[in-house]
Amino acid sequence: MVVDKENGQPLGGASVFLSNTSVGTTANGQGAFSLSVPEGKYDLIVSSIGFETFNQTIITTNLPEHMTIKLTPKAKELATVIVEPFEKDGWDKWGKFFLDNFIGTSAQSRNCILKNKNVIKFRRSKKTDELTAIALEPLIIENKALGYSIRYQLEDFSYNFKTRYLYYGGYPLFEPMEGSGGRERRWAKARQEVYYGSMMHFMRSLFRNKIAEEHFDIYALKRMPNAEKARVREVNNRRIRTQKNNVSVAEIVQDSSAYYDRILAQEDVIEIIGSKLTGDSIAYAVNNTTAGLDFSDYLLIIYKKGSAPLEYRQQFPKSSTALMSKVTLINGKPIEIQANGSYYMPADFLSLGYWAWSEKVATMLPFDYNERE
Repeated sequence: MVVDKENGQPLGGASVFLSNTSVGTTANGQGAFSLSVPEGKYDLIVSSIGFETFNQTIITTNLPEHMTIKLTPKAKELATVIVEPFEKDGWDKWGKFFLDNFIGTSAQSRNCILKNKNVIKFRRSKKTDELTAIALEPLIIENKALGYSIRYQLEDFSYNFKTRYLYYGGYPLFEPMEGSGGRERRWAKARQEVYYGSMMHFMRSLFRNKIAEEHFDIYALKRMPNAEKARVREVNNRRIRTQKNNVSVAEIVQDSSAYYDRILAQEDVIEIIGSKLTGDSIAYAVNNTTAGLDFSDYLLIIYKKGSAPLEYRQQFPKSSTALMSKVTLINGKPIEIQANGSYYMPADFLSLGYWAWSEKVATMLPFDYNERE
């Protein structure tokens, strides 16, 4: 059952669900609930307006028959915290940026509607040059492209303008929409289209050790700063400064203007693609229900049965038409993968390239999605 931690009173109407699935319920007037948990490892989420979100990882092999969940009120905690104020007219200023980075810019995003944008507040820190978004209530999203209503408990959304690092995290609950037979078939087809080549598809393939059979290629990848470009940029900047001040410095004219242009046109990061890898060279069995993923530097992952959609190619015209993604373990720690494609901890796994663009709410599928249906 669900109760108020301070006074023990039952919290009727509290939302109880398994994050990123379609499994959820609501506590009754006495705070009681019943939930059928599929086999595997999940984040059990309990939320109620005015209380801190409860999150506990549960495993079906070690699941208690009864639980009493105590939610902590937010009010007292917030009263002691001094923060920068929310931005006035924040949605007008940052709404499109938020939607593009949370919902996405894929074709599916055009049929994905955020119903309660008014609950989102924005804050940009002058000290860290970081934008954060805070949702005062769960976000209500209608994904008419894939046929899901989504209740998203947004816990984090931040973008650092210096590093260009985006992170968002939360707890979505999916409810399949009902439609005519024709609409149900279109949704089933659309779900398959976003599944194949996705991160969920890759993780499930890795867990089953069927990377090749599922048409993925994996390569070792090293990424390092382009030191020569950094040197040329600095020298070029010094040349510009000296020209403005009518000062001549011999070092600045050692390289030709054509050389400057050629080097400055290069990428900031040099990438060296290494050998092709097998799934079992980077993944291993932790136990009967969990696989581990561990590697150094980066991986280049290519899905061979698809090509980049038009929207991606328009936004990144220099990118390959292949579905190419780069991933790294940003804290140097292995992650654990479940059979359904979920992985822990998500914040330790950073993606670049296609997945960084495509893995948004508009193309998100619940972990209990069955690609064979």
